[in-house]
Amino acid sequence: MKTRKLGMYLSGAMLSILLVGCSSADAGSDSDVYEFDTNFSASASSDFIKQVAEPWAEYIEEKTDGRLKANVYSGAALGSLSSGYADIEAGVYDAGFIIPGLHADTDVFPTTIGDIPFLLQSPDLVPEVMGPFIEKYGMDISDDVTYLGVTSTDAYQIFGEEPLKSVADLKNKKVSDSVAGRIELLKTLGAVPVSMSNADLYEALERGITDYAVYTGVGAIGYKFDEVTKWMTKADVAVSVMPFYINTDFLNSLPEDLQELMINDLGPKFNELCTEMYINTAVKNIAKYEELVAKNGGGVYEPTEQEFAEWKAPIKKQMEDWAAEATKRGYDGQAMVDYYTELLETAGVDVPK
Repeated sequence: MKTRKLGMYLSGAMLSILLVGCSSADAGSDSDVYEFDTNFSASASSDFIKQVAEPWAEYIEEKTDGRLKANVYSGAALGSLSSGYADIEAGVYDAGFIIPGLHADTDVFPTTIGDIPFLLQSPDLVPEVMGPFIEKYGMDISDDVTYLGVTSTDAYQIFGEEPLKSVADLKNKKVSDSVAGRIELLKTLGAVPVSMSNADLYEALERGITDYAVYTGVGAIGYKFDEVTKWMTKADVAVSVMPFYINTDFLNSLPEDLQELMINDLGPKFNELCTEMYINTAVKNIAKYEELVAKNGGGVYEPTEQEFAEWKAPIKKQMEDWAAEATKRGYDGQAMVDYYTELLETAGVDVPK
């Protein structure tokens, strides 16, 4: 409740009554309705909005008997992914996820370790690996935002007119991506990275501005890549880790029971819905893409183990470089990489030595 300055003298009795009234209002009542804004880059018709954001908003109203309401904004209506951290901090909108690779120059930096390619290749690994890592190194990034858990996209694939049957096929090819870890891999493998927004990928592929686009199986169908490409190289390059945050001032404005529910139930529910959608929909959409491009002689190509060895060769060096950069920024970079490696190996991931 906002306090207002009183321009008149109040007697002691009247002041007491006013203070009691304010105290009751600040505590909130079961009949009060609290609304907050969520912002996502996916289109209104996307699987993400239909299977994650909107069901989550319905879940919130059901769990709180209508006391808490989430307003879902799609299509990055309130702000782009690249400004998500600053926007949630400033209260431009109240809740959303952050793509660490787009915020590497902020306190979100520790979570960019999840962008190193060919380590996190499935959304179900992310809570198991990045959850503990973020709790140790990246949860309290700001007094202005509160961490509500972590999820991710499905794995990123590579779309173009031809399949990539070896690393040599990438040489001097223009490949679009926007995350530093994957861009570094592309450079090392001899490609020419091209950065552009997701909304521009269709036209860029159609016009040859880029030869290949690195994007998710889920998103490729939404953007109709089957109309402008013939092949998906199923490389499972990486997922995009997505820590989920809420503006702390808004969270603290809620009654205590709703604050606890947001942290212990509603936040985890969002991450659960997101992980489930990306896993299930990726399988469906990759099959759908293969069906659509088959009409034009295209398909889905999965590199062999030997070919994957070529793709993965730079990863050890990228991990070393990440540790060096973290140390340069004042962290114990090697300790962070060691802990991350331990978490990956516990989850059954083969980490390059």
